[in-house]
Amino acid sequence: MKRINAIQSNREEARKWQLSVFCERAKHEVEKMIKELEQRGGATLDELEGTLEAKKRESIALQADREGRIWEYEHTVEKIRTRKQTEESASERLRQAMQQPEQELSLRQSAIETKEQQLEMVQLGGARGREAIMRERHSIEAVRRTVREERCRQRRQWIHQVKEMNAKFPEQVRPLAEERKKKYEQATAREDAAETALAADIKMIEEYLPRLISLEDIPVNPEETDIIRRQFDEVFTQEEQTYLASAEEEQARKERLGRGLEVY
Repeated sequence: MKRINAIQSNREEARKWQLSVFCERAKHEVEKMIKELEQRGGATLDELEGTLEAKKRESIALQADREGRIWEYEHTVEKIRTRKQTEESASERLRQAMQQPEQELSLRQSAIETKEQQLEMVQLGGARGREAIMRERHSIEAVRRTVREERCRQRRQWIHQVKEMNAKFPEQVRPLAEERKKKYEQATAREDAAETALAADIKMIEEYLPRLISLEDIPVNPEETDIIRRQFDEVFTQEEQTYLASAEEEQARKERLGRGLEVY
């Protein structure tokens, strides 16, 4: 055991000695190479290290200056962007504030023009007004006639549909009677009563149907029509006076608004 330990110790010492010899040789070779490089370049290793450190310090200073400039540029750009957004918001608020008076002015001008047109229509004259009323009356009569014809057509269609339905009921009952005849059966009292009631209902509907659905509209009472016409004439006269007064007031307001617009 002691011998083995001695062998291992000798091997360890030999390995350390070889390692130290190798490191010493490498050190001498590195020193030799450094001297050769110094002789070729004309500068020592210390000078090169000093130059490298100076370059590093210069690079760090340049990087710090560059970062400072970048921060300053970004800060300036952010200030410009903020100012631009503020100016755009102020411009939008101003545009909206100006848009509302413009809309109000446009609405007032439209209302004034409409009132003026209506006033011109009122001031046309009795003859032209009556002619317009007559033309409008003829147009209304034509529309009423068309409506009456359409109502009459619908009522004829309703009567025709009811008659068709009344005609279908006996056809639905007839096969039952024929089936009883084939089988030589007699109808019960209940069935006879139902058939009789059905025929009576159909006859009653056909008799009273023209009374329930009239093809013509109910004529109006002439006296009541004259009373209503006079009431409309009175209301129209009052509305005409009120309209003329409001038109004069609107004309004065238009002049005041025009003067205010010129000042604005």
